Amino acid sequence: MRYFNIFNFELIHFLRSKTKFLSYLFFFAACLYSLNNGFELQSNYLSTINDIKASEKETIQKITDWFESGEFGPKERSWINVTDPYWCIRYTPTYVLKEPSTLLPLGIGQSEQYGFYQKLSIWSSPFDSDIVEEISNYERLINGNIDFSFLILFLLPLLLIILTYNINAFEQDYNFENLIKIQSGNKNKWIIIRLAFYFVVIVLPINLLFFSVAIINDAFDINLLKLILLSNSYISVFFLSFYFIIRKSFGVSSVAFKMITLWLIFCVIIPGSVHQYVNLKYPTNYMTDFLDANRKDTYDVFKFSKEELNERLLAIYPELSKTKHAKDSIINRTIVRNTMSAIVNQINLDAINKIEEQNSNKNKLIKQSFWFNPLSYYQNKWNQLTESDYESYKNYRKFIQNKIDQRLKLLVFECWDQKKVNKDSFQQYLKILKSIE
Repeated sequence: MRYFNIFNFELIHFLRSKTKFLSYLFFFAACLYSLNNGFELQSNYLSTINDIKASEKETIQKITDWFESGEFGPKERSWINVTDPYWCIRYTPTYVLKEPSTLLPLGIGQSEQYGFYQKLSIWSSPFDSDIVEEISNYERLINGNIDFSFLILFLLPLLLIILTYNINAFEQDYNFENLIKIQSGNKNKWIIIRLAFYFVVIVLPINLLFFSVAIINDAFDINLLKLILLSNSYISVFFLSFYFIIRKSFGVSSVAFKMITLWLIFCVIIPGSVHQYVNLKYPTNYMTDFLDANRKDTYDVFKFSKEELNERLLAIYPELSKTKHAKDSIINRTIVRNTMSAIVNQINLDAINKIEEQNSNKNKLIKQSFWFNPLSYYQNKWNQLTESDYESYKNYRKFIQNKIDQRLKLLVFECWDQKKVNKDSFQQYLKILKSIE
C-alpha cells in the first residue's frame, strides 16, 4: 500500500504540473501527426502503384489485341511492328515496384529520398530516379516530414528529462531527504517507483500506437514485435541511465545538467561527429562516373561501326555465337544497332559497381561505430524493420538491374535469332519482362 501511495502521489503531481503535462501532450500530439504523415505517404505509394498496375495491364491487353486482330502496332505509328522482337520488347511496359512495408508509418526512414517505382526501357539504369547513398540520416525535420522514429529516438529523451529531472533532486534542494526516508522506508525504492510511473505513462501509449498501426495495416508479424522490443529497450536504456544520475547527483541543477549532457553526447555529439568523419573520409559522391558513362561513353557507342558493335555484343554474350545472325557472314547493321543498348547497360553497370562499392565502404564505416554510437544503431535497425533503410533500397536497385539485364538479354537473343513474335511467344515474353504479377 505504501508503494501504491507513492505511485498515486506521482500521478497527482504529474497532472498538476503544467510544464510536464503539456510537454507530454505535445509530444504525443506530434507522434500522432507523424503517424498521419506516414499513413499519407503509404497511401500515396499504394495509390500510385495501383495506377501503374492498371496502366500496365491496359497496355498489355492492347498489344494482345494487336496480335489477335493481325495489326502490327498503333495506327498513328506505322513504323512500329510488334512481330519484330525489338519493337515488341521495347513497347511492352515493365515497371519495377517497391511495395511499402505495412510498418512504414512507424518509420519513414529514407523513403522520401528514394523512388519506389521505375518504368524500364532498353536504356534504363537503377540510378535513373534515386541518388542517395548513405544510411546516416539525421536531418529528418529539414529533409521531409516528421518521422515517428525520429520523435522516439531523438526527442523522447528530452521529454524524459522534463518529467524526471526533479525526482529526489527537489527533496535534496529543500532538505526533505530525511522525511522521505521516514515516510517511504527505502529511498532507493521510492526513486524506482517514481521512475516506474513515468516509464508506464511513456511506454504504454507508445506501444498502443504500435498496435494501432498494426491493426489498421494488418501488420501483426515478427517485425512488429522486434520494433516494439527495440523501442522499449531504447527507452529503458535512458530510464536506467537517468536512474543512476538521480542516485549519484545532488540538487535539481546537477541532475538536469547531467541528463542534458548525456542526451547531447549520445543523440547529437557522437552521431554528428561520426557523420562528419565519414563524410570527410568518403566525400559526397556526385556520381561523375555514372554521368560520364551516360553521356560521353554512351555517345561513343553510337559512333561505333557495325563490326565494333558486333564484337562488343559477342564479348558480353558469348552464347550469341550460336544465333542465326552470328553464323551469317554478313553483319546486319539494323540488328546490331537495335541491340546496342546492351553495351550501354554494361558501361553503366561498371560505373554503378564503383559507386555501390564506395557506398558500401562508407556504410561499413558507419556500422563500425555502432558500439559507441548506439543511436545510429537503433535508427538504422528501426528503418530496417520498416524497410525504409539504405539496404532495402540497395536491394531494390539490385532488383531493377536484374530486370534490366533480363530484358536486354531477351532483346539481344531474340533479335540475333531473327525471331518473329506471335501471340503465344508474346505471352512467353511477359513471363520474363513483367515484374507485376
